[in-house]
Amino acid sequence: MPSSSPPPRPIVLAHLTDMHLFARSGDTLLGVDTEASFQGVLQHLIDAGDTPDLVLATGDLSQDGRPESYTRFLDMVTPLGAPVHVLPGNHDVRAPFHAMLAAHAVPVIDQGPWRIILLDSTLPDDESGWLAPEQLELLRTAGQVEDGRHVLVAMHHNPVPMHSAWLDPMRIGNADALFTVLDTLPRVRALLWGHVHQAGDSLHDLDPPPGRLPLRMLSTPSTCFQFTPRSVRFSIDPVAPGYRWITLHPDGRLDTHVVRVTTLAPGPDHPSHDSTGY
Repeated sequence: MPSSSPPPRPIVLAHLTDMHLFARSGDTLLGVDTEASFQGVLQHLIDAGDTPDLVLATGDLSQDGRPESYTRFLDMVTPLGAPVHVLPGNHDVRAPFHAMLAAHAVPVIDQGPWRIILLDSTLPDDESGWLAPEQLELLRTAGQVEDGRHVLVAMHHNPVPMHSAWLDPMRIGNADALFTVLDTLPRVRALLWGHVHQAGDSLHDLDPPPGRLPLRMLSTPSTCFQFTPRSVRFSIDPVAPGYRWITLHPDGRLDTHVVRVTTLAPGPDHPSHDSTGY
């Protein structure tokens, strides 16, 4: 009998975000050695013993935008032993980001039964997000899959409010245009972002049309400090940094959970607790 092809297997990815690395090793942000914290998160991921199929890093890789910080990022993620894909955040500087990371910033990734689309939601010299016409067109074109693939879309800024008065003005300003495009793309299963330094998991389409699965909405903790959810003013949450595992199944389902690296949680006297901004 002729041998049959094995069924598609799930795709496992690790989501890392908001490292805020500096050109100079040991520099701190809100009292946090961001390089040491990122290294601790990476070591925790490595010690888990499960190599992901790919790693997504969704922006603010650097705090100062210097080329040396991007070189350090690449050196640090190499031991993961998995392909690394990146997109920029509002603290990244486009020219050195793309000069150093161009090979890792391809916007469309086909992996087994899934397609991953990376959108650039940044504006030069602005903390808030916006999707330029070419980004919306990229989504519209790449999201029209005809081979049965399912689609995950990643970006830096949050497209929906986090119910935090100081943080929400920095979300994607034209999110309505994003969701207008998404309404035409029934194979998109999930949106994934960083920026908000906190974990979130919700459904956008509470009553999806026939034949469409609800759209999963996911945010992931930073690898350094965290923001207090639903805070009126800038506030640091004394919880540990972390990362997210996502398993993408061939039938369009996804399983996901956040891992907190509790050994890196800030202590009660950490200077970040008194910060009013960064």
